[in-house]
Amino acid sequence: MRTVVFAAALAALHGCAHVDAGRPVAPSSAAATSGTGAQPSEAEPRRLDFQALLAPDQAVTIDNPYGDVRLRFGGFAHALEIHAVLQQPADAAAIAVQPGVEGGRYRFAPRLPAGAIVAPGQRLDVVAFIPLGHAVAVRTERGLVESRGVRGDIELESVSGDIAIRGTQGSVRAQTGGGSIEASFETAPKGSRQRLATSTGNIVLAVDDHLGATLELATSGVFATEFSLDVEHLANREPNKRAHATIGGDGARVAVESRRGEIRLLRRNAFTPLGGTPADQEYEDNDSD
Repeated sequence: MRTVVFAAALAALHGCAHVDAGRPVAPSSAAATSGTGAQPSEAEPRRLDFQALLAPDQAVTIDNPYGDVRLRFGGFAHALEIHAVLQQPADAAAIAVQPGVEGGRYRFAPRLPAGAIVAPGQRLDVVAFIPLGHAVAVRTERGLVESRGVRGDIELESVSGDIAIRGTQGSVRAQTGGGSIEASFETAPKGSRQRLATSTGNIVLAVDDHLGATLELATSGVFATEFSLDVEHLANREPNKRAHATIGGDGARVAVESRRGEIRLLRRNAFTPLGGTPADQEYEDNDSD
């Protein structure tokens, strides 16, 4: 199942070769030549695999400026798996991939050499299987951040990429600039304070009637909802209006904020995102070898 998830998540990248885990990646020295003897400008995509045994409650950081990051549930042991696909043009500076422990957190933060810039066609896409109870923080530049079925607290941030969240059993904090956020919550952990925020991107949040939280919404854009909202207009301010709704009790807080994006608050049982699974399958155990 994990192979299927990995292949589906990175379907745009094909022809991957296995690379030993834990080694820095350099441009391939064995790239095929064309019929004229010219060297190709891009190397074939290459796969990298990493595994780590985490300490109980050890948090994970994934900071990937070069592509997408997808999170999946990784099982009940403390075993973390990270799979990545690197597209490395032959004449580009190499992206170093050397994960390790920093400040008590397991950190996966690929980097180009100081002063180097990303070459056309150069990217690194990541799928991480996060074990039960381990918090994870993710950051991208323009890449998508997607979390499905993770059983722990998540903190997701992108400069301008989209964020998608489904089936999380933990608190959620997500923020992007011009990207959109699409999230689906069944219940809010009691006492939690969760937040979804954009600068100009739209936010879609689908929740159950037994969510158990008060939602605080704010935007200068449009509110669209299937629930009753108390709306307050704020003259000469941005956002220029805010709204409140309590759904299924007042045991948690969920802030949904955008300066100018549209905010849509929907019922989860009527919500299936493009290419998504039915809402009643979001929280099924998706761990499998």
